[in-house]
Amino acid sequence: MTKLLASAVALLFIAQADCLAQEQQSFRSLMARGYDIKSVTFAKGESTENREVFVVTLQRERSVAVCFFSAANWINLSGTTLDDAKRCDVR
Repeated sequence: MTKLLASAVALLFIAQADCLAQEQQSFRSLMARGYDIKSVTFAKGESTENREVFVVTLQRERSVAVCFFSAANWINLSGTTLDDAKRCDVR
């Protein structure tokens, strides 16, 4: 009985960890799935290693995505950048 209970608790923690994990998707696929842009923030400084970047926050229902773009790529809306599957973190 103790082994069964321990196994059940372990499975519960694994399932919970999977729910909290973030995935990466492209900006274009998120927009196609119905995400709305909630904010676009320009950042430059120590946290971005003095690079000019845009941080784009999207939301759909209870899911949130944060996308990072260099200033040039965001301003030009580069197709390859918008399709890059590692550009946005989704929770």
